[in-house]
Amino acid sequence: MAVELRMLQMDQTMTKGKIGKWLVQEGDTVTEGQPLLEIETDKVVHEQESPADGIIAQILPEEGTDVPVNALLAIIAAPGEEVERVEAGTMDIPQQLEESKQSTTKPSTPSKTQPKPTPVSSAIKASPAAKELADKLSIDLTQVKASGPGGRVLESDVHRYVETREPTPTESTRLKASPLARRLAKEFGLDLTSIAGSGPDGRIVRDDVMQSVDEIPAHVFRSESEPVASEVIELSGIRKIIAERMTMSLQTNASVTLHTEVDGTTLVKLRNQFNEALQKIEKTLTYTDLLVKIVAIALCEHTRLNATLTDEGIQLLTDINIGVAVALEDGLVVPVVRNADKIGLSDISEQIKMLAEKARDNQLTPGELQGGTFTITNLGNYGIDAFTPIINPPETGILGVGRIIKKPVVHNDEIVIRNMLSLSLTFDHRVVDGAPAAQFLQTVSQYIQNPYLMLL
Repeated sequence: MAVELRMLQMDQTMTKGKIGKWLVQEGDTVTEGQPLLEIETDKVVHEQESPADGIIAQILPEEGTDVPVNALLAIIAAPGEEVERVEAGTMDIPQQLEESKQSTTKPSTPSKTQPKPTPVSSAIKASPAAKELADKLSIDLTQVKASGPGGRVLESDVHRYVETREPTPTESTRLKASPLARRLAKEFGLDLTSIAGSGPDGRIVRDDVMQSVDEIPAHVFRSESEPVASEVIELSGIRKIIAERMTMSLQTNASVTLHTEVDGTTLVKLRNQFNEALQKIEKTLTYTDLLVKIVAIALCEHTRLNATLTDEGIQLLTDINIGVAVALEDGLVVPVVRNADKIGLSDISEQIKMLAEKARDNQLTPGELQGGTFTITNLGNYGIDAFTPIINPPETGILGVGRIIKKPVVHNDEIVIRNMLSLSLTFDHRVVDGAPAAQFLQTVSQYIQNPYLMLL
């Protein structure tokens, strides 16, 4: 019996994933648990595994395609089983598969009532790119000769059809050029009468237009005041999904940011004492380790910051799971330290180190990225004092941590040098008001100034 491979939902906010790379081809024999493809989400590149043993009967979405959660990705058939191919992008796949299975096991019987014929436009097998191009050029895909697997129409087939089809009577009375050539000429501002055609009867085709574009100096296409790009970096993969998620966060949250400066002298002293004691076993504590514990304790006292807004209302969460932002070469991920209020500093430190290493090696699992209730992002190592962090949906708050710097300040009515630390709290004003958010930040500041209290 055929088995469906569908897009998994890696976390509660995921609505779609991008097909990064197929690791198998149609016709390959696979085993249960074997990685079949790479899925790119806003948090990680994840390998999706085969749910069963069998043979890849059909692969639907192409690499680089954005696919919604639960959409059909592939069909895995049993050895010797024949499965009818389905159209890419079709969501009602189970019914088609069931009909396919019935057609291979039950003989058809005549029926007095004939079903309505399926429109040709919806039944044609074509890639999404081919359909999009055909729609732009008003091309009937039933007239296009397919070269893809299983009689599938590819984008190149549409290009070939446009270039070789006979002109209509209206086209024959005017300048001979393919619709694609006309569209490209319009986009580049080219006069078709100045272009020599290499197609049948001197017809201007796509290559003729593109050759003319190559011959035109670059300054023709831009004004003198327009800046010149040295490189164009494609907005794709994790970078693209991060852009979409951050834009969504700013558009849906009523974000407000509070800034404060805290005396971290005692925190620095405590960390140094810890690290001196841990030197014998070659371990160290970071400021992030200490701040994760401090924030977790503060969230126990200010539950509105450990909440999420749903259609049912504001949900106060029982678990306190702190996400720690980790910078990567092409983006960032936020692995989660679970139950940070209930575990010790040593366990927190070990978890953060392990998660950071896995993040940089692209080995994080979806479970290690899910379930965060509050996030900490630290830019102190980069010399940043204060900034405006963006909330990681569906959380309510995020704490930005700046550098620790020695400054002359008034302490006990004397001007002395102290280690000062900048904090930036961004919160969702729909869930919590400014005063309670400020009280939370005040509690965090008190624990930083008196870190020994968190050991009690």
